[in-house]
Amino acid sequence: MSTPILKSVLDTQAEALLQQVTDDRERRCAALRAAAESQAKQIVRAARAEARNNVHKAVAQERARMDLGMRQATARADIEASRRERQKSQELLQQMWAGIADVLARRWRGPAERRVWIDAAIVQAGALLAGRAWLIEGGSDWTEQERGDLTERARKQGAATVEWSPHAAAPAGLKIRAGSVCVDATVPGLLARRDAIEAAFLAEYLPVLAANEEKPTDG
Repeated sequence: MSTPILKSVLDTQAEALLQQVTDDRERRCAALRAAAESQAKQIVRAARAEARNNVHKAVAQERARMDLGMRQATARADIEASRRERQKSQELLQQMWAGIADVLARRWRGPAERRVWIDAAIVQAGALLAGRAWLIEGGSDWTEQERGDLTERARKQGAATVEWSPHAAAPAGLKIRAGSVCVDATVPGLLARRDAIEAAFLAEYLPVLAANEEKPTDG
């Protein structure tokens, strides 16, 4: 083989090898670019997913914080309303206790109210002490007619006998005894059950007070 021919064959083989290397490099570069693009897309998708997740978490945390704030504000408002309600009730009860004894004493001095008071005591005593000897304790200002009237009504309610025990310093009202059982219808006796009296007073008065507060004012 002559030298020119050999050189031509070598040049062809070199070009073919160079082309093969070039093609291989192109394939490798294309594969690397594809892998890089795929990885980049995965990174972007992961970043977007993480960003969305972070946004959802932030929104959920903010919503939870706002809900907690609302619950705390509502609880504080309820506590404050309850405190004001208790304070109002205590003020009303103090006013009630300051005046109720005098109010009852005035009722005892009124003839019509006094008769209702006595009748209620006799009816209660009749339910508890019927058939027994009654001892009625009261003030020394009872007239003979009042005593006779009360004795007659006591017998109609079941009193076997009726005796009187007047006391000058006795409080307004009366007591009816039979042995160890006593119906205490004096002012102190009527006011002894403080819890029941306070509950009854508030049950009657608070709705009236609330209704008056809700009425629109003129002007």
